[in-house]
This record gives sequence, C-alpha cells and structure tokens, in this order.
Amino acid sequence: MLYVDLKITDPKVFSNIISSDFNKKVGGNLPKIASKVKPQVSKIISDALYSSPTTQSLLSGSLRDDFGLYGNVANITINNIIKHFSENIELNIKSGGKNMAAVILIDVMPSNFETVAKLPVGYFLSSKQRPVPWLDWLITKGTQVVVGDFWMYDNAKGRTRSGGNKVMIPIGRKAKEPFRVDPSHAGTIDDNFITRALDPVADDIIRIIAAEFIRSA
Repeated sequence: MLYVDLKITDPKVFSNIISSDFNKKVGGNLPKIASKVKPQVSKIISDALYSSPTTQSLLSGSLRDDFGLYGNVANITINNIIKHFSENIELNIKSGGKNMAAVILIDVMPSNFETVAKLPVGYFLSSKQRPVPWLDWLITKGTQVVVGDFWMYDNAKGRTRSGGNKVMIPIGRKAKEPFRVDPSHAGTIDDNFITRALDPVADDIIRIIAAEFIRSA
C-alpha cells in the first residue's frame, strides 16, 4: 500500500476547528470529505504521473524503445494506474499527541504495487512469443538483470515494434551487458516512478484536505 502519513503540527492550519471534540466533529464527515476532495486529489495524481520523466520516456522516449512498446500500450497503462489511485482514496484521522493537532493518514492506493505491476496492459508477448512483463520490470526489479541473454542494439534498420531504432538481440559471444531497466527510471516496490511522482505533491494533497476539514467542521 502507498500511504501519505502527515502530521499537522502548525495550529494555524486547523485554527478554526481544533478543540476537544475535534474527532467527533470531523470524523463523522470523513466520507463526505473524501467525496468532495477526490476529484481534486485525482487531478493532482494524474498531473504528477503524466509529468513524470519516466512516463514521458514510456510514451515517446528511450523506455518505449527499451521495452518495445507499441501503439497505445503505455498510454493505456498509465491511465489504468491513475484509475487505481483516483478511484481508491481513503482518509483516516486521529487526535495528535504532544505539540500536534492531528494525524491524517491518506491511503491513495489500497492495493499493493505487485498488483499494479501485473496489470494486463503491462504485459505482452514479443514477436518470438517471449513474455515481456515490462511494467513489473519497471516498478519492482530495480537495476537487476531481467533478460540475461539479450542486449539492446540501438542502430536497428527498418521498422521496429516501438517505431524507434532500438531492438533487443541475443548476446551470443558478444561482450555486451544483458538487459536491465535504465537506472534513471528503475524502481522497486518501495521506490519507483509512481512513488517518486507523488512525493512532491503530498503537501498539495494535504492542503486540499485540510481546507475541506475546516469547511466541514
């Protein structure tokens, strides 16, 4: 699961609603608050993911060639990832401790990354009927070798699957590195292009939710 665990320490943020019955007043409104903020949070998530350098590389850059993506595959996959996030936002709130107004837990994805990695659109068969689980490679395998007997050749002639000029060919007796995801885009369960895209917008998400808390109290 991906959680944004935020501790509100500035009393000014909730100056109009902090009181002894804070949870009682706001807790019952959580479903309503979640419903109201969902479109805004969804847009933030969508914009962040589409702006990710990794997403752009999947759509029209080196990753598109590396993975042999074709047609609308990458775009459909990104849309499915965004749908996973935007349709499953859960909020939880509990009273804070010393010097803390409240603790808000925002679960913006109740399914784990192994589930996302297995999305049908994140998988295809190569021209030789070899499985290419490219999304799983991208967000779970880091920089480990994922195809040990092939390497990327970047001067391909003619038409390639992705429309670029790189193809994956057997290493044979060549002194070549086996295929792995580009380190600048590689990810693991805990650190991948999705988490990296959302980290910078966590404050924007909490500001939207805090404003709705104030209106609802």
